[in-house]
Amino acid sequence: MNGRAPHPPPGPGGRAGRITPTELVRYWGVVAAWMAVISILSGEPFSARNTNRYLDPILRFFFPALTPAGFVLAHSVIRKTAHFAEFFILGCLGFWAARRGREPRWRLGWMLQTVGLAVGYALLDEAHQALVASRTASLIDSGIDILGALASQGLIYALRVRRAGGAPPDAPAARPRA
Repeated sequence: MNGRAPHPPPGPGGRAGRITPTELVRYWGVVAAWMAVISILSGEPFSARNTNRYLDPILRFFFPALTPAGFVLAHSVIRKTAHFAEFFILGCLGFWAARRGREPRWRLGWMLQTVGLAVGYALLDEAHQALVASRTASLIDSGIDILGALASQGLIYALRVRRAGGAPPDAPAARPRA
């Protein structure tokens, strides 16, 4: 050894730890686009009053004996599941963007960055809904959003542990004995 520290492994684009503006847009632009989709889904066209005309025929087809109370429950379950799914996807995309193809495949910081983004956007999404006449803001919905993001991170972590053969995904690889 010459006394110098080893070079860090190259990141995307072949440079250690640096990202070009193009790469930044490539990764985070997808996240921003999904956040725009979430904002559109939080608008007037997707209010409970408007989605009834789409959901009711489907529910009547699959559940012809559904009572009025059953319709209310089914609508609520579908709408809350949509909140969860939107933020599950945001969590997956956020982690993908934070990682940017770098090794190791999982880091706590990437997970925390993703969860922080999801928490902030869940609250912003509910603030947006408070400004839409036919929508209502709900901290319960924000909680469901955050659970979706956390579930995505739990799944990503579990997949990394599985790929690492049961070892924590950020544990250093064992060195072979000489």
